[in-house]
Amino acid sequence: MKRCLLPFVAALLFVSSSIFAAVTADTLITINSLPANGYLLDKGWKFYPGDDPAFSRRDYDDKNWQPIDPSLRIPQLPMTARQGIYWIRIKLHIDPSLRRNAALGVVQSAALEIYLNGALVGRRGTIDAKHHTGRAYFDANDPVELPLTDAPEQVLAIRVALQSSLHYLNGYTLNPLAGLKFLNTPQLVAGNDQIYHLKYALIAGTSILLFLGILHIILFRYKAQNRGNLYFAIYTVCFAFYLFSAFITFEVACSYDVLAYIAVLGVIVYVTGNLFGIKALYTLYKLPPGRAYPVLIFISAACLVMMLFIDDVKLYTMWAAYVLVNGAQLWLTLKAVRHKTRGALFILFGFLVSVIGIISFVYEGFNNELPGVITICLGTLGPPLGISLFLGRQFALDSQLLRLKLQQVEELSAQNLAQQIEKQQLLASQNETLERQVEERTAALNHSLDNLKATQTQLIQSEKMASLGELTAGIAHEIQNPLNFVNNFSEVSVELLDELKEEAKAGHNEDVIAIARDLSQNLEKISHHGKRADAIVKGMLQHSQTSSGAKELTNINNLADECMRLAYQNLRAKDKSFTAGLVTHLDQTLPHVNVIPQDMVRVMLNLFNNAFYAVNQKAKTAGADYKPTVELTTFAPPSGGWGAKVKDNGIGIPDAIREKIMQPFFTTKPTGEGTGLGLSLTYDMVVKGHAGSINVESKEGAFTIFTITLPIT
Repeated sequence: MKRCLLPFVAALLFVSSSIFAAVTADTLITINSLPANGYLLDKGWKFYPGDDPAFSRRDYDDKNWQPIDPSLRIPQLPMTARQGIYWIRIKLHIDPSLRRNAALGVVQSAALEIYLNGALVGRRGTIDAKHHTGRAYFDANDPVELPLTDAPEQVLAIRVALQSSLHYLNGYTLNPLAGLKFLNTPQLVAGNDQIYHLKYALIAGTSILLFLGILHIILFRYKAQNRGNLYFAIYTVCFAFYLFSAFITFEVACSYDVLAYIAVLGVIVYVTGNLFGIKALYTLYKLPPGRAYPVLIFISAACLVMMLFIDDVKLYTMWAAYVLVNGAQLWLTLKAVRHKTRGALFILFGFLVSVIGIISFVYEGFNNELPGVITICLGTLGPPLGISLFLGRQFALDSQLLRLKLQQVEELSAQNLAQQIEKQQLLASQNETLERQVEERTAALNHSLDNLKATQTQLIQSEKMASLGELTAGIAHEIQNPLNFVNNFSEVSVELLDELKEEAKAGHNEDVIAIARDLSQNLEKISHHGKRADAIVKGMLQHSQTSSGAKELTNINNLADECMRLAYQNLRAKDKSFTAGLVTHLDQTLPHVNVIPQDMVRVMLNLFNNAFYAVNQKAKTAGADYKPTVELTTFAPPSGGWGAKVKDNGIGIPDAIREKIMQPFFTTKPTGEGTGLGLSLTYDMVVKGHAGSINVESKEGAFTIFTITLPIT
């Protein structure tokens, strides 16, 4: 519990321990009466470095041994008493009335073997004679029984071995080398009562601090803007862990290095928690930390590091860290009081209670009885309780302000309610008017929508009819060549018939036979070109008639090639001066594809019409070196089916409109030359009608490539 005191307590301990350090070499300690806390055996001891069982005997001559105060901490001992195994001895004269039920209270930081008049009476830990070291074991609740004899002089000898593994732990300075008290039954009972009070106080303080931590975590969750609650909760939880680590030293018997680790962790957590407490005060007082807070963190960390690794200053740096963090809190509180910060007096009052409690505890001689425990509890819990009261007051003020605002809101709500009733009545009448107007306009919109759908249907039908007209014009132009052959051979055949009649009259049989042979050849050519014209008309009209929606296995190569030539002839029918190069790369190994022929005719015509239009537009502005060219390529996609590319070297498509060309009614052609439905219908027929795909590549002023792919279905 002494670790919970403020720094000046450490100074008092140090002064008091120094006063009783020196004794004469031949002192015989006489104990005729016992104080309430037992007789502290801190004078009359001698020590000798070495290890010999004879050192424990009563008749052993120790006149050459050096004096020692075992109540000192290890860094304060002579260098020869800080290493290896050595013995300490003391000669006691104990009043006969105190010899029964005698015991020795032990609080140590080394491994001990306790001998009385040469006989082993108790151990604390184990001693390894081979390696000259020990392993300390701490048990403050179990005194060593002393079977005193009737001899006037009793010799108490203790074999001591330091634990080397504690060299870098603050536990090295937690307890004296051997704090020894001569006790009797009344002192044992009183000591147990005091320890009970102290343990109860530690557990109570731990519980109170944990409760405060949980409470302020809840308040932080309720109002996250006030981060002071969060910092204070961390502070109280760390403080609770510190008190609990002190409780363990009284309650748990364990290896001393475990105890030391817990104690070191407790000190580090305590200092860290107080740094969060300082951060909480900065937040609560609304003071800027500036450079002071980082400097404070750095100095505190430096003190903790020195506490861990520099033996001779361990205790002092630990208390320096305590003074630093607690002093910073008090300084901030005084500064807040000077600036008249509301509620700062609560925290100042907590510090005053802490100072009064600690002074009272010191004045009473560190009395662990109930009054002393109460005063030290007040001294320990004063600051956190003051900060908690401050935060609670803030929360209460915020709640009161919230209630006032809520009352104002309720009054305003009552006023608004009356206004809302009036508005609702007005709105009801306006709603009736609006509903009537909405119904009228909805009816008008529905009528307009019906008209729009009808117009759209007519436009689509017009597009299809325009496509059919272009197809018909292309067919007419395409069959012109075979018709010309038919006409020419017919005229020649008429002339040959006249010659045949004349030669027959003249009886020139050989000439008749030759003319008849020529007539036969002419008739064959007339028949051939007539059938060719008939096939063109029948095939394309079959493709262009109204779609039945039924798919047929179709030779797409032939269909695409015919559409390419018909589109070309259609444009030439409109513009006799237009010429273009037609290039085909047809993959003859492609299978027939199951498609709707009429739809595919429209698809291919749309693509070729756009291609020829693009090269024709470029030909009007390009130089004489420009050669309009449209290419048709068919191929087999990797996934199977059929694919076609229609490429032209025309005007290209600007990047700004490339995403729009498939939208209905979007066109770049002048008014009257296009409806903007061609590519939209093409997309629908390829993607939606045949589960295919259509992609566009283009470079403005250079080329355009449309690629369609159809799966095998």
